Formats: sequence, structure tokens, C-alpha cells
Amino acid sequence: MKKKYLAIAGFAIGTGSVLIASPPEFLSAPETSIKPVAPVASETPVASATPVTSETPVATPTPSQTVTTTPVPTKTPVVVPVTSQTINGAVYAAGKYGDVQVQIVIKSGVITSAKALIFPNADSRSSSISATAIPILIKQTLAAQSATGIDGATGASYTSDAWISSLQSALAKA
Repeated sequence: MKKKYLAIAGFAIGTGSVLIASPPEFLSAPETSIKPVAPVASETPVASATPVTSETPVATPTPSQTVTTTPVPTKTPVVVPVTSQTINGAVYAAGKYGDVQVQIVIKSGVITSAKALIFPNADSRSSSISATAIPILIKQTLAAQSATGIDGATGASYTSDAWISSLQSALAKA
């Protein structure tokens, strides 16, 4: 019910503003005097002599137009080849237990892999220590991305020191 009142009020306000902006001819004062006309007896109704005109211009329909757009060329990204370097560090002595040589792979400035090419394995004890220490040193190398962030492996001081020295020499070649 409320919607009906709002619709009627909106129509009345809209109509009033149209009438104020451009009042129809019947609201304005006549320029000439109107003479009374005697009624004509007729069986057929008489059509209004005054044509009804609208003050609001009527839009004429236009044929539908097809809008074409020119495709915008897309920018193709420049593909920079990812360079990969495999670098071998220098060989360093791990005390009396053997030597250590590190190999690293660097892609786009990041160490992506590390491994021991040479490690202490002259006896069973050295092999056992290396088997435990090398994976720890690889993990620390990948996390630190430098030789300065490596703590070393517990119980493998000589192997850890030789690993760090070999890693520094490999990074110097990069």
C-alpha cells in the first residue's frame, strides 16, 4: 500500500515539475477572445479540433549499431632464461681424517643444491661421521645461502670447517 502512495506522489511531483517547466497552452492566458459557438446537433461525436501535442520530444528509434573494438595487443613477458651454474669448491683437509670438496648449484643467484664430492671416509669411523654430518651441512648451506650462516655438525668439527672453506671458495667463483 505504501508503494502505491509513493508511486502516485512521484507521478504527481513529476507531472507538476513538467507543468511548471513548460506549461501547456490551456494554462496560459488566451491571446484572443473566444466566441461562444452554438451547439451542433449531431449523432456522431465530433473529434477535437485541436490536435494534442506533446512538449516532450519523442526519441526516434535508430537501427541497432554494431560496436567494434580494436583488440589491444597484449604484452608478452620477456622470458629470461634461468641460468644455472654448477660450481666446485676447492679441496680442503679435514685434519687427519681426509679431504672435503663441496659442489653447489646456483640458479638465479640462489643455491639450489649442495653436495660433497670428496668427504672423509678412510675408515669406518670417518665414514660414519661423514654420513651424519654431510646431510646436516647440506641443509644448513641451503638455509643460509652463504658460508657465514653455517653452524656445522656436532661431532664433526674438522669436516664442518673444511666444508665451510670449500663452500667459500665455490661462492667466490660464482
